[in-house]
Amino acid sequence: MELRQLTTESERRIFGERIEEARAKRGARFRETRRSNVGKIHLEYGLLYGLFEHDDDLPEQMMSGLVMHDLASFPQSYPRPDLSHLPARSVIEGGELWSFARGAGLLAQRGAIILAGLMQVRALLVYPTFKPSDLTGSYARSNFAKAGEPIVWPYCETIDGGQILVQPMVLEGEALAKLVNDVFAIGFATSDSMRRIRFDNPFPIEPTLSRPAIPIGQRLAAVESAFPHGHEVNGDAQA
Repeated sequence: MELRQLTTESERRIFGERIEEARAKRGARFRETRRSNVGKIHLEYGLLYGLFEHDDDLPEQMMSGLVMHDLASFPQSYPRPDLSHLPARSVIEGGELWSFARGAGLLAQRGAIILAGLMQVRALLVYPTFKPSDLTGSYARSNFAKAGEPIVWPYCETIDGGQILVQPMVLEGEALAKLVNDVFAIGFATSDSMRRIRFDNPFPIEPTLSRPAIPIGQRLAAVESAFPHGHEVNGDAQA
């Protein structure tokens, strides 16, 4: 497996199209509010990573992806929790997780943990959906801790205009160090100044694409939302 950073305008466009297609396949239940630009900011200025089955796969063949940014690049999406006791560049917020192949989302997350270790990150921040669907379980199993009570997410709404609650969760300290050590112990290789991370799949399921790649520039009109932000609001890591 290869987790690859996507940096060119073309790669970012393909990443955005992949998100749209992933939502269309699962039936989008959320959308960004009319006033929000958070999703667009994350896609334009965040660190975009795609997961590939082979290191020579084209950008159109990514199986899953996610977006990350450190708090020195731009602020966290919501002012809670307060992480100002840590250097801003050492805190990473993650979001926009999506996948096409079953198990690919989990592998993308695994690659993100490798990145966190290489970058000497001191805290990982996520905002998984809590209501109307509770998607905090996979993070809790990785020892992410709830950081306060669920909050009304101001940037997204349900398709019928209802509120979405998210649960701020943070992984730091000994829990983060243990997870990084466990993932590092299995081994990986980096290249291109850590823009490419190759690692073996430790899970019994073998994710793969079962359809041809979409053409560059193809527009998908099946989704009402336009890049809503948040972990698993935009895709299922278990898929």
